[in-house]
Amino acid sequence: MDRIKPLSLCTISVLLFLSYTASAQTLKQATEVNSIIQTNQIPGISLAYIEAGAMKIELATGKKSETETVGGETVFSAASLSKPVFAYLVMKLVDEGTLDLDTPLSEYYEYVDLKGQKSYPKVTAKMILSHTSGLPNWRKNKLKFIHEPGEKYSYSGEGYVWLQRVVENLKKKSLEQLAQEHVFDPFGMDRTSYIFSEKLSDDFSISFKKDGEARPKTIQGQANAAASLQTTASDYAKFLIALLNGEGIPKELQDQMFTPVKPVKEKEKNPQIFWGLGVGIQKTPAGTQIFQWGDNWTFKGYFTANIKDKNGLVYFTNSENGLIPVRELVGTYLSDPQPAADWLDYH
Repeated sequence: MDRIKPLSLCTISVLLFLSYTASAQTLKQATEVNSIIQTNQIPGISLAYIEAGAMKIELATGKKSETETVGGETVFSAASLSKPVFAYLVMKLVDEGTLDLDTPLSEYYEYVDLKGQKSYPKVTAKMILSHTSGLPNWRKNKLKFIHEPGEKYSYSGEGYVWLQRVVENLKKKSLEQLAQEHVFDPFGMDRTSYIFSEKLSDDFSISFKKDGEARPKTIQGQANAAASLQTTASDYAKFLIALLNGEGIPKELQDQMFTPVKPVKEKEKNPQIFWGLGVGIQKTPAGTQIFQWGDNWTFKGYFTANIKDKNGLVYFTNSENGLIPVRELVGTYLSDPQPAADWLDYH
């Protein structure tokens, strides 16, 4: 595996020669990544490339603050890349018999934010994970349904928060405790947490607005299954490798995660983009890929992975511009088409 230290275009060769061995191809890719983030005014990036279900390349480059550089241990906000990790945790609970995907959540837990609304008794864990619960992404005032449950794809962080409350109630443990027990510890994700814990405070990135203005680190003290994950690209790649290899859950549950439930565009004639259980799905001539993007304003990230050849890429940036070059960054390592990038349309 090639590990690459923080880089700049002028020092890339020296750092690789002095510190690590790396192939000419790896050096070329690192140079391209540096060029891409500089062109798009992205201060820092943490990236990991997976090949055949194993870690191949780890790259950390740019700056994590106005005076310090990004390293392999530097923690970024993962934004919505929080969701697939939580979905995997839910599948672990399904496997142990704690939760059923098709049982209405109201039978497990009384969610006062929605109780009394006619759609409330219809929503299941499967609907939450596939973004078909009918809930909005985030509430403006009172939380209300905007679609009939199960009717169509409608991206919802609120749904994940509801399912988080169900899971915490069933297990009588916090999301952070459950994630450490079922995901982070088993996969060696030592630099990952749903809250900004003390153990991460030694090396973390602040973030930057699109004009380069720095923003102080937001200290996330409350776990949110949809958005609060703090991690590194190498740690997140460990999770993706486990997910692709079917570690910790039966194949039938892995298959359910990777099976389309609804297309993201309801009336599209030949859809390529769907949602499964906890992950987006791209169907292209290169095969079926899972994906998820993350957008917490000034932290942005993305992953994609082909479920057949098990090649994938995950990256995190500390910039409002971080998803503008998603096609270029993915294309540096993978030849798989990215219709999800066109759908997201951050250009």
